[in-house]
Amino acid sequence: MKKELLRRLTILEEKKAPTINARMLRGGMQKRLHRQEIIRYGNNIKKQKSRIKNKLLCLENNKPSSEFGIQSLVPQEPEILDKFEEPFLRKIRNKRSFF
Repeated sequence: MKKELLRRLTILEEKKAPTINARMLRGGMQKRLHRQEIIRYGNNIKKQKSRIKNKLLCLENNKPSSEFGIQSLVPQEPEILDKFEEPFLRKIRNKRSFF
């Protein structure tokens, strides 16, 4: 499970949201939609990264500790990972191909 979480984290680390520049702030409705999509994409990446990092921290903290050479007799249930949906940046139609 830890390997899968690390794999997902590396995928998310490679993704970068485009920066919003002054030209994009000047535009009309299409630029506004594109800005909203960029912000949504960046927030999705941040949210998924924080969830994965929290799960990794929980795995680190919940390691079974052996006291006096006796391990806990309670079997550990494997946690089920949620479905990983890789974030993608949608393309917004430009004004020439709108109609």
